[in-house]
Amino acid sequence: MKFEESITIMKALADPSRLAIINSLLERSQYVEELATRHALAASTISFHLRKLEKAKLVSSQKEQYYVVFSANKEIFDTTLREIVAAHPLSRELQDSRMNVYQAKVLKTFFHNGRLEKLPAQHKKRLIVLEQFVARFALDSRYNEQQVTELILPLFDDYCLIRRLLVDEGLIRREGATYWRELSTNPTTAIPVLPVPNRKESEQMEKSARSAIKRTYKQDAPDMGVFQIRNLANGKIYIASSRNLEGERNSRLFQLRMGSVPFSRELQEDLDELGKDAFEFSVLAVLDKPAPDEDAEQSLAALELHWLETLQPFGEHGYNSEKTYQKRTRENH
Repeated sequence: MKFEESITIMKALADPSRLAIINSLLERSQYVEELATRHALAASTISFHLRKLEKAKLVSSQKEQYYVVFSANKEIFDTTLREIVAAHPLSRELQDSRMNVYQAKVLKTFFHNGRLEKLPAQHKKRLIVLEQFVARFALDSRYNEQQVTELILPLFDDYCLIRRLLVDEGLIRREGATYWRELSTNPTTAIPVLPVPNRKESEQMEKSARSAIKRTYKQDAPDMGVFQIRNLANGKIYIASSRNLEGERNSRLFQLRMGSVPFSRELQEDLDELGKDAFEFSVLAVLDKPAPDEDAEQSLAALELHWLETLQPFGEHGYNSEKTYQKRTRENH
């Protein structure tokens, strides 16, 4: 089907009266006066609509004695809507070529020497950029987080952000700590893939990027460690650990001001009796900041157990549960 023909058909059907006439003619052939009676329209109006439908080759006419009888060209109604809209004057090759030029322009804007300088704010451009990272994943291969990081770092320092965006956009799949790419994410157009720096340059970039990430992490990451809440009236204490001591301090002091400490029934009773001014928050120890790829949970737990063992904040000396402490001690031996 030609493009002009598809446009004519769409225009001819874009009228409720013509749709009703076509529906009647699909039942059986009819003449103008009969159609006018059935649809409560003037014969001149029916004739006007029939001319439009004939031009679109949706109906045909033939003279029988004194009347002109109109019939639906049923063959054309076997044409699918997909066939109609596919009759486009621009070839798929030309459309793809234009898209590739646009993609190349986006990549030239945001990449320099094979590395991404910044992420585009516009979603469409961001997807084009993310395709550069997707292209580094082999189809149906499984990757752990470290391997994903190694794929991303040669192109961009913030591997956590790119990894999250790839999953959020559905460009790669994730299950637990396993990542994979199932199918080509853009089967209709070929994504121009930028050359990755050579191995020596890539290794230097990765080393530099990792150092920068570690420095930034150590500068920006909150202090982790062990804190206590002390009852100034009777000396009883509560000990716990936190991955963010400053945030923990603000949270616990707010709870004391509000008169509600859900983490300890005994401390709550003393707070009800003595008020917030009878308690103070202090840091017992700060944990050395680990590298971004290290797990600090075990070190933090060990540090907390050390202070629980040292200060014994149980019974008349504190608000911690001795039973819980003993259970954790057994699990760590």
